[in-house]
Amino acid sequence: MMRHYYVYLIEEEFASHYFGKESKIFNLIQNFQWTSIHDGSYDLLDRQVQYISKAIPSKEIHQLLTGFLTMRKGYRQLGHLHRIILNGEAGQATLLVKDRYLEIDAQGSYEAETIFFEILRKMNPCFLAMDFQAHRYGWLNPISERKFV
Repeated sequence: MMRHYYVYLIEEEFASHYFGKESKIFNLIQNFQWTSIHDGSYDLLDRQVQYISKAIPSKEIHQLLTGFLTMRKGYRQLGHLHRIILNGEAGQATLLVKDRYLEIDAQGSYEAETIFFEILRKMNPCFLAMDFQAHRYGWLNPISERKFV
């Protein structure tokens, strides 16, 4: 079974505010992803998603991934595409770096996508991964609620 994730880097302010209410961010981004560019609501959804998310620091992500994975057997990089194939073809995952989000396709064992998730969570605690088909979502590194005095 193929799994497909969209991973957005959420602004820290919104990540803290929506901790425990991630479904609201999930629904917003799902509506955005499934709305046609010709739909009248597309521009509003686009502005809302851009407001709560950050651009992907692609150079930093490429450096981080290659730094952790270059020596790993089964890892390949081609431009903005990173791929991990597990030993014995137990599973594989492909990560594609885009301007506003990351896309991860995975199949087989969950270990391959977990490798990507573990590296990304070291970089920033505000990555939110969403699998719209399975209706699953979560922070790569859970954010503790902040208490403002």
